[in-house]
Amino acid sequence: MIDALIFDFDGVILDTETPDFGTWREEFERHGVELDRSLWSSFIGGGAGTFDVYAHLEKQVGRPIDREIIRVRRRRRYLDLVESSPLLPGVADYLAGARRMGLKVGVASSSNREWVEGHLARRDLRRFVESVKSRDDVTSVKPDPELFLASAESLEVRPDRCLAIEDSANGVTAATRAGMFCVVVTNPMTRDMAVGHADLRLNALSDITLAELLERAVRSH
Repeated sequence: MIDALIFDFDGVILDTETPDFGTWREEFERHGVELDRSLWSSFIGGGAGTFDVYAHLEKQVGRPIDREIIRVRRRRRYLDLVESSPLLPGVADYLAGARRMGLKVGVASSSNREWVEGHLARRDLRRFVESVKSRDDVTSVKPDPELFLASAESLEVRPDRCLAIEDSANGVTAATRAGMFCVVVTNPMTRDMAVGHADLRLNALSDITLAELLERAVRSH
């Protein structure tokens, strides 16, 4: 029996990851060097601070950089791209479907609370979500299971009765360590990741109805 859906945010509800990498890649190219996609992807899902991109750029160019100019320029471009991005396919249907079915809904994100809550509010999605847990609420972010366990506790649902929706290897590891059925929905930045430890892999939530997904989760128990 599944009583709750717990969504990751970045890369699952909105594709914030492709523009994040893309705008950083532009900055590296501006400095005449390349940002390796596989290196960048290995840190996806782990939250801010797991990869010092400024230090990596300085190492690549062999000299100090003006971090503040880069931060302001890159951030402005990134936010513009995120704001213009649509919800990822199937997300709205799943949220509406969960409400119809009486399922609880949580978001467990390695990003900060202001980032997640702000986007949910601007997209009129906060009303579907009963609990938001972010890096501000835990000691360790993904791949540690703490975020998912905190989300389940907040929703008052046992972890083994939660279905987690993730997009990255770090997220899948966190969800499975928490004892949850985990479906991974890959995006352009995570499509090549090794995510074989997920219970199910999809290209988009729209590939399968919520009812069908719940049935698969129940059968797997």
